Amino acid sequence: MQIDLYPLFQTLVLEHQETLERLFQNNPPQISEFTFANLYAWRRAYDFKISQHGDFVILRSDSQAMPRYFPLLGSGDVKPVMEQVLRDTQGVFCRLPRDIAGLFYNDPRWLVSADPDNSDYLYLREDLVQLSGRKYDGKRNLIKKFKEDNAYEYFVLTQANAPACLAFEESWCSIKGCDRVEGLSREREAIRDMLANFTQFHLVAGAIQIRGVITALAIGQPLNSQTMVIHILKADPAVPGLYQTMLQEFLQRQAGAFELVNLEQDLGVEGLRKSKLSYHPAARVDKFFLCPAA
Repeated sequence: MQIDLYPLFQTLVLEHQETLERLFQNNPPQISEFTFANLYAWRRAYDFKISQHGDFVILRSDSQAMPRYFPLLGSGDVKPVMEQVLRDTQGVFCRLPRDIAGLFYNDPRWLVSADPDNSDYLYLREDLVQLSGRKYDGKRNLIKKFKEDNAYEYFVLTQANAPACLAFEESWCSIKGCDRVEGLSREREAIRDMLANFTQFHLVAGAIQIRGVITALAIGQPLNSQTMVIHILKADPAVPGLYQTMLQEFLQRQAGAFELVNLEQDLGVEGLRKSKLSYHPAARVDKFFLCPAA
């Protein structure tokens, strides 16, 4: 699908998938945001628009008063294009990986600042599967207890059986109060889009059911040749050890080709931060803001 030329922007739609995935394939991303499935599933929450600027595609979020631009999609000299965009608008670049942010460090015209709430957590897949050593004692004990107490079945999701997970999502939302929490409500929309376009989005997913009822779900996909990114990971909070078992089973059964696992960001939520740190990340994928210095 042809994309409007800059400075015109158009709403991100399903027909843009081929173009964006080609750009991701030619320039394998490191940040968790950059899969088409993720961008499309969250398009309403972020109000994504795109534009073509030479060899680059510009991705803009209009969900806040100030337009936010994501890292340029494409290859070449990004700095002059980014500078033009910032001169033309009152916006800011966000989610910039360190190498792109570094292009502006010593330029007094621009201000670079860290965005720790959106930095990704990166793990060695083998660490999360084996859970070796004293630091993982609690995780192993929870998984052992879950397996002793529950006769469960793990199954791989396909386009045919993926919609069965919608009932689990609704049950989970009734517990967590998704209707009262905007972020969870948006996540529910994103999950519905992912499950509805499961095959087209090249997703990898699995679920656990206990006594025939789905109680846990993981949805991910390749981010680059080394890394599996997990977009969705949730479990019935009333079942101890289920969350830990879901993660371990998914990585063991369906992510064996990958060395690294990206569990995305904590969004500044203390509970998420504590949970992600408890798995002892091997690294963080830092992200940055860029805006005019004055």
